[in-house]
Amino acid sequence: MQEKIAKKSRERFHSRVETNVYLMGIDEKLEEIMRFELTPKLNNIIKFTSLGLGISLVSACNDSSNHPVPPHAETSTATFSVTDAPVDAVDGVKLTFNRLELKHADGDIIKLNFSEPVVIPNLLNLTGNIATPIISDATIPAGNYQWIRLFIEGGYPDSTVSPKLGNEADLFIPGQQNTSNVEQSLLLNSGFIAPTGGEAAFTIDFVLRKALTKPANADYYLLRPALRLVNDAEVGTIAGTVDSTVIASNACSDLSGHSVYLYEGDINSANQRPEDFYDPSIAADQANAETEAEVGDTSDLARPISSAEITQNDSGAYIFKIGFVEATAAGYSVALTCQSAFDEPDSDDDINFTNAIPVDVDAGQTSNVRFSVAPNPPSN
Repeated sequence: MQEKIAKKSRERFHSRVETNVYLMGIDEKLEEIMRFELTPKLNNIIKFTSLGLGISLVSACNDSSNHPVPPHAETSTATFSVTDAPVDAVDGVKLTFNRLELKHADGDIIKLNFSEPVVIPNLLNLTGNIATPIISDATIPAGNYQWIRLFIEGGYPDSTVSPKLGNEADLFIPGQQNTSNVEQSLLLNSGFIAPTGGEAAFTIDFVLRKALTKPANADYYLLRPALRLVNDAEVGTIAGTVDSTVIASNACSDLSGHSVYLYEGDINSANQRPEDFYDPSIAADQANAETEAEVGDTSDLARPISSAEITQNDSGAYIFKIGFVEATAAGYSVALTCQSAFDEPDSDDDINFTNAIPVDVDAGQTSNVRFSVAPNPPSN
């Protein structure tokens, strides 16, 4: 029987191919499987399945460029969303994503190509607990991952910034402004775990107050890799109120940029004071550029990881919300400033904060904070 099938198959396929043929006959108690292989050249699989009187033919091609998950590998299902920690001086930030790359711990780079570009019309609308997926239910190899690369189409009309004053401007990843032919990406150097046979959802927080810059004398903006990655199953929320007397104080009434900054750990116990978003390690591009070091002893300075704007709700109360805060044993601290409009990531700005308030975060829960004391007024 096996020789007859082999002879018939060779007559039908003159090219030398690798073919696996499965002939399955099923009765009430027995399933008999017969298999043979022809001389390999291509990687096609032909399956003949006999079920009663029906016969079906299935052909598949093992193309690693189109199918990043190896055959028979343990897999996981992952969703990646984006959110935003807001920034002053702009009304809109439009982003267009075209793919993601994930670095598996075994060395493989998993490419997640989108069927069409994913457009975020205004990233500034994704604050607090609001996020939107850029890829959903992607099948990827299970295991540990080391980093994520986000590939973004730079410049008008794909990615732009709408400032509060002035015209819509191009938005580039560093390097894109110099040439349109070189592909650039944002590297999120943060690991995660894709569970075997399970599902996971992750959110990427664009910390725009640190990431978005406008070079001097340039007519475009740059988006630098200031990103946070969190597992949605492990995050909580910090929300709170600000007394109206704080907003009406001399420290806040004449200033724009009322914000709450988030810091890792209890910075009071660590004898640190809250500081601005200055980060000299952010290079002008993603090459191995030299970076400026902070001068002097900075062990008493705490740099924020995210922030939230203080807004006024319909009842007149001043409120804020910081979403996607990963629950940790060390907890967090929050501090209020009324000078966030002067916080530039490429300079160490002299802005005043309230004393930090320590806060613990539990997954799926909201931790509430109240600010009743204003920061010191700015020095003249």
